[in-house]
Amino acid sequence: MAASERTPLLVNAVESQSKDAIVPTSPTGTAEFSFKSVDRRKKFILVSMGFVNFCASCCFSLLAPFFPIEAGHKGASQSVVGLIFGVFELVIFISSPIFGNYISKIGCKFMFISGIMVCGSCAILFGLLDKCPDGTMFIVMCFLCRSIEALGCSAFVTALFAILAHEFPDSVITVMGSLETFSGLGMMVGPPIGGALYELGGYGLPFFVMGSVVIFCGVLVTLVMPTIEDSKRRFKGTIFGLLKSPMILVTFLNISAGSIALGFMDPTLANHLLRFDLKTWVVGMMFLIAPAVYGLTAPFWGYLGDKKGKVRLMIGGGNLFAVTAWLLLGPAPFLPFIPDALYVNIISLLLIGLCIGCSLIPTFKALLIGANSLGLPNDIDTYGKVSGFFNSSFSFGAFFGPTIGGVMVQKFGFPWASCGIAAMLCIGGGLMLIYLCVVPVLPSLPGETPFDANINIEKSKDITKISSTSETTETTLLNSNENKTDLNV
Repeated sequence: MAASERTPLLVNAVESQSKDAIVPTSPTGTAEFSFKSVDRRKKFILVSMGFVNFCASCCFSLLAPFFPIEAGHKGASQSVVGLIFGVFELVIFISSPIFGNYISKIGCKFMFISGIMVCGSCAILFGLLDKCPDGTMFIVMCFLCRSIEALGCSAFVTALFAILAHEFPDSVITVMGSLETFSGLGMMVGPPIGGALYELGGYGLPFFVMGSVVIFCGVLVTLVMPTIEDSKRRFKGTIFGLLKSPMILVTFLNISAGSIALGFMDPTLANHLLRFDLKTWVVGMMFLIAPAVYGLTAPFWGYLGDKKGKVRLMIGGGNLFAVTAWLLLGPAPFLPFIPDALYVNIISLLLIGLCIGCSLIPTFKALLIGANSLGLPNDIDTYGKVSGFFNSSFSFGAFFGPTIGGVMVQKFGFPWASCGIAAMLCIGGGLMLIYLCVVPVLPSLPGETPFDANINIEKSKDITKISSTSETTETTLLNSNENKTDLNV
């Protein structure tokens, strides 16, 4: 069977179904996703994950409007602030493959819940760091607290993506796009909430409030979320074996480029907007624009990816269109006709949210297609490895985004630094489109996993029994009719 972006992740061997078992399908051959159509158990999973995504995203993003300024008062330079933002993603980059490899042994639900609890606890501790002495002690404690919080984030995000792929194999992009709406809303309201609470109660109040909310989420999920059936069959190998697939390599470059672009704004955008004499809460509203567009359009990109199947075209085209947005944000020094005005920055942030959503939402499905082409079975262990790789790839770019962002702005200025981000997006999107032209049809997908095959074998046996029974009944009826005819004659 030739693989493509339209191919469902679980390939069923039984083509025929009884009329009572007919499921609505999309033109791609995958099941149409509808929240009303899924069972009660999966609804609880979706609602739990959506609520956690929203609260955790708020907690992670609330410090952007005020922390760079506050850290500057404590003796941290802009480059150091960039490293404090970046170390969060560095730890995720290192730890996600480890969590992905051992997700079957640890357990999806336990990893998910424990990660949430660690994130909430560390957020509260981060709110106490303004009590630290200025200088080295403050910087060291920031690095330590953010690193432990990153371990919790790595655990729960890796488990989250693996659970999604396991529970919704034929609608991965649609479901991820829907949940990214909650993440986008969290990223959207986090900075304004952080700025408002900061002005209301000082440095610690934003972290105390949102950290407590995240811990409450962990307790609620423990009570509400159903048990996840973990696979007992483990794939022998490491996550680095995924790099043998060209699809995964090119997707990795595009994920990294997109996450570099998003992470670049965390330590740099607030200072870039100071020349417009904006209040802290207005700066927070500016941080809201890109996540808002990203979150609101994510379900559309997910539906488009599952329905049309143009995964590689969406990834490459989204990053190429994002180049224009970053040239506007600077604005680019070699484009003097672009005015350096607030409304231009607003337009560019709108475009960034739109284009980055188009390029990032289908990437998880692209990684799963690449893993299938290598012969990996469709089970929770494979989903864990792909989830860990996806999380690590995103964090790889998100680490370098704030890190090199602070250094580039300090050395070259914001306009030239934004041009550098545009160049990275252009390279990633161009390589994906070149790969699409060179390899228009992806390699063959493997057969089913033993677990899925056994299910289908049992289904085929049942169907065969039903068919045999119906054939026997028909034969009996025909014979009786013939006997009646003979008697009448």
